Amino acid sequence: MSLFFPNQYNDTPYRQLYERLTTVERLRLLREFVGVTYERRFRFLQSTNSSQRFKENLVLAGKSLHEKQTISRLTWRHRDLLPGYLPLIFRHYLFGFLVQLTRASHRARLPQPSPSCYWETPVNLIVLRWINRHWSLCQQAIAPHVERVIEEKVRHLYIYCLLAFEAARSIFDEEELAAEIELYRASQMPGGTPIGLEMEFSNLGRYATFDKLGRHGVDADPFHNMEYYSAFMLEDVTWRLGGYVDTHVRGRRLFTLSRFGGFYEYSLVRVDYPRHYSLPLTTDPWVASAMIGETIDFVREIKPHSLHVNLENRGLGVVRPQLDDYLCLLMLGGDLGKDENGRMLEKRFGGNELRGVIQRRKHLSLLAEKKKAVVEYSFLRLWRAGDREYGYLPVIMALKGFQHGYNLDLSCRDQVQGMLHWAQNPRPLAESSLHRFVETVKSGLRSEEAYGEREIGTWGDQIMTILKDWNRILSCVIILEIFDPFPAVMLAEVGVFTKFFTG
Repeated sequence: MSLFFPNQYNDTPYRQLYERLTTVERLRLLREFVGVTYERRFRFLQSTNSSQRFKENLVLAGKSLHEKQTISRLTWRHRDLLPGYLPLIFRHYLFGFLVQLTRASHRARLPQPSPSCYWETPVNLIVLRWINRHWSLCQQAIAPHVERVIEEKVRHLYIYCLLAFEAARSIFDEEELAAEIELYRASQMPGGTPIGLEMEFSNLGRYATFDKLGRHGVDADPFHNMEYYSAFMLEDVTWRLGGYVDTHVRGRRLFTLSRFGGFYEYSLVRVDYPRHYSLPLTTDPWVASAMIGETIDFVREIKPHSLHVNLENRGLGVVRPQLDDYLCLLMLGGDLGKDENGRMLEKRFGGNELRGVIQRRKHLSLLAEKKKAVVEYSFLRLWRAGDREYGYLPVIMALKGFQHGYNLDLSCRDQVQGMLHWAQNPRPLAESSLHRFVETVKSGLRSEEAYGEREIGTWGDQIMTILKDWNRILSCVIILEIFDPFPAVMLAEVGVFTKFFTG
């Protein structure tokens, strides 16, 4: 099979590095560089009027993409951007090669994906976990290559891909990845509801899509609000995790990003660049929760901002939700905290960050070639592990139970004003409201028919504990408002002060 290598690097050490690769390794290199997206395949074959299969056009595809994937001299002049963007490119290539190597070494041992879900989810999560647990090793492997291409002014992503493969080969540990596979297997908790995830990141926070208000933070951000996302061809690098930039402006195309920027997003429900097709990530809530945490760690230089959870609609529950039921969801997964002036509010709602709260959507399934009804929970804050005393697993379980237990025929449109009012001045909820919510969630989980009564009871207890903790925090807020400036240490002595107020 004839494979591609750029002619302008034939008389360089990069060619010597390429010559040391086996045929299989060269194929892996080209596969990662060309990618496997439907848009690339269809557009390339259409433009060349080729009737041959895609793999028989690899040289032409490689040459075409190599010419395209060259950082412009104008972009390269912004030297302050290189230490931010180039490691991100190398890390995604490294991730892709480790996925390929893990699949080749452990194909028979890899866990199967959930039915009708994205086939790469298990190996992607396994490799992400390994990278994050060997962060220093991975950084040390790619750092010399980043320094080298900056010093030599190499602007071609093909060379970055080649060097990243060299780094991946040097750190790949077959036994350690096998151990990660077994940890994955031991942690699984299969469910019956397909789950999709979309995560937004920004060092400017909610100002990422504010053309003027957010400008003051751009210079301090090493990625300049992702304004150069297209200039560094990140759409051709981050495809394994569904990477793109969300401007929150419909119809704005990627070539305008140099003027505006936006949220850096991983859309773990999309499988093609035109974003016509989608697949759920998994039916396993542990896998979904772990994927959130590992993805956040994978791009730790960009602050997490928001999370959308998509659940396939598997029928309507019988309980009609009241305002307090939605407020329980906000307490669990929103962002209760103090603003710049020390005032308590739910920041997603109260900070005017939301375009939607709970929405019905239609996603075109790649496997079924038909649109499937999903409910999108888009009010969730994205937080790092350790920022709260609980992770995303109880939140996802609560969302599943909520969707199966309540009748969401009207979604939450009739309660938005009440939610907004509470978000701007949050107060504890009645104990009876908490019990109603948890019992309905447990009933919804029962109807999913995926878990035993003991498991459902355990999740109900965890959700109730979280809600009661937030209620206690909100009670403390009221006491502080009454006794201000009553010393916090004195409140601690009477048992109403929590570590929440120490941050």
